[in-house]
Amino acid sequence: MRKLLFMSIMLIVFFIVSGCNNNSVKQIKADYFDIEFGQSLYEGYNKVDKETVQSLVKAYNQIEYSGQTNEEINYDKAITITFIYNDQISGALVIDDKGIFHLSDSAENYQIESNNDIYEQAIEI
Repeated sequence: MRKLLFMSIMLIVFFIVSGCNNNSVKQIKADYFDIEFGQSLYEGYNKVDKETVQSLVKAYNQIEYSGQTNEEINYDKAITITFIYNDQISGALVIDDKGIFHLSDSAENYQIESNNDIYEQAIEI
């Protein structure tokens, strides 16, 4: 009985420490990416150096958010980034200049934490 109680407590502590609320993105890998801004599409296959790809992947993998928002994405200033790994889409992100974003694997919009500069990196590309 004590062992079961101890294991239950340890499991609860694990979820608290590891964060049972999912406030970060599923980690991805990418060989290249494509970026859309407005009506412009930049196809990155064989055009983007590995350092740039990895920098953008790192920024994507570090996305954290505090929760869902009812604020709409401003599509006039939104950037769509599609990450491709082994010729398959590994992740996609639509983000605007205010940090409102949408992931390919969810239907909700979120507010990105202010310490992530993925929008600024993408706009430079």
